[in-house]
Amino acid sequence: MRELSGLAKFGYFCVGLFGGLPGVLVAWFMGKDGWGWSEGGKRFAWLGCLFFLVLGAVMVLTGGVFVLLALVTGNATVNVS
Repeated sequence: MRELSGLAKFGYFCVGLFGGLPGVLVAWFMGKDGWGWSEGGKRFAWLGCLFFLVLGAVMVLTGGVFVLLALVTGNATVNVS
């Protein structure tokens, strides 16, 4: 089994990052042995998908905290002139 290049690892990571779960599943079904998918591409695609999910959860949680702080401090008012 050959080793993946750094660019191939980054490519599989981007498949998971920008494609999310559907992207990884499409790549999983379309992946062929000898094209890098079986040599570690699966792992990097799943890592990208996991990073996508963690980043999304962090963004939702921090956005919710900022909204809660704005409501508590009274800075959540909207002035329409």
